Amino acid sequence: MVAKKKPKKVSKPKAYKPEMIQNEESFKLMVKNIRPDIYVLMDLIDSTGLNAYVIFHIMKHLNNIALGTKYGSVLISVENGVVTFIRGEEATKLNEQLKKTKRTPGAS
Repeated sequence: MVAKKKPKKVSKPKAYKPEMIQNEESFKLMVKNIRPDIYVLMDLIDSTGLNAYVIFHIMKHLNNIALGTKYGSVLISVENGVVTFIRGEEATKLNEQLKKTKRTPGAS
């Protein structure tokens, strides 16, 4: 019976955590100065932990409404903490009564 040799542990390179933190802070400051609107979105995603991919799809549906009729809604279905559907629906603005009054013959 031959004894199995333990595999050698491969040493991982040290993470440059201080440099990474500094680079991220520099990047955020640059974005804040150049595009404050994008910075606000980044900060909200970081602070809330919301999935950026979900936010992307919500924004996409809102944009589709804005490009189309300019009226509509975006419905987000969530089940047990999982986004299952995002539905964007355009609408037509009417401001019309559901029922019209009946006309009587001879009335003007």
